[in-house]
Amino acid sequence: MANTVRVTDLDFVFISYREPNADENYADLLNIVPWAKRVHGVKGFDNAHKAAAERAETDFFISIDGDNRIDPAFLLQTLDWSKTNPLAVHRWRARNIINGLIYGNGGIVGWPRKICLEMKTHENAVEERAKIDFCWTVPHENLHNVYSTTHINHTPEQAFIAGWREGVKMSLDNGQKVDPSLFMQTIPQPNLRNLVTWMSVGADVENGRWAMLGARCGCYMATLDTNYDVTLVRDLEFMSDKFSHMMYDIESDMSAHGNSLRQRLALPVADFDAAQSQFYKFCQQPYRNKGVQDRE
Repeated sequence: MANTVRVTDLDFVFISYREPNADENYADLLNIVPWAKRVHGVKGFDNAHKAAAERAETDFFISIDGDNRIDPAFLLQTLDWSKTNPLAVHRWRARNIINGLIYGNGGIVGWPRKICLEMKTHENAVEERAKIDFCWTVPHENLHNVYSTTHINHTPEQAFIAGWREGVKMSLDNGQKVDPSLFMQTIPQPNLRNLVTWMSVGADVENGRWAMLGARCGCYMATLDTNYDVTLVRDLEFMSDKFSHMMYDIESDMSAHGNSLRQRLALPVADFDAAQSQFYKFCQQPYRNKGVQDRE
């Protein structure tokens, strides 16, 4: 691999499964990256990323999630392999369209093709913690800059599942359940802040309250339901079926889960309305990008 590579010389692969806005997001990507390829409908996170690696012809390739839209500024970048590990997954931050959070969830990812083909995660995992996410067993470079926005609010179901998955994952310690009595002392502060924001902010955005409810439900199940299998967050069909069969009353369920999390975990969950959500986001400091390979 050369010491530097322009982003425009890399393959881009759009990975979609059941996202209701995937086709329009892919059309948007093609307007920016006309050479982008697509992998669609492959079941399982590990399998889908391996299918993307098979489509890619460059040793290092870029993956774009089906609910993500990229910033054209990303195409102006050049990667210098003296600054980061070329054999690690490179994860850039994304902006969440519902709550304004900026972190790695849903962002652009750069993959060493060989590493992607050899990893065993999610449905193919050998290690227990690898059943939930890539980050605990695959080398990662977590990077500072923001080059995309996650559009996860096309439908109530999409927003709810997105919130649920993050509600579960951010309630775990290295992929493991946490004793509720030690929750606030165990979960890292950045994760706690993101988790509470998911649960509290977004009523000003279409379907935003469904994401808030999903995050509350996911956190509750991961921490307070001893029978819940946290690895189910990798099974999107299971989660879709669960949503379609549950008779959620968004007002009463938001209140019930919020009260439980405040009382039993001491989480400062807020019930922000639309105006309060807008105010919260307005008060956040403007985010400034640095170098394309500057770490978090």
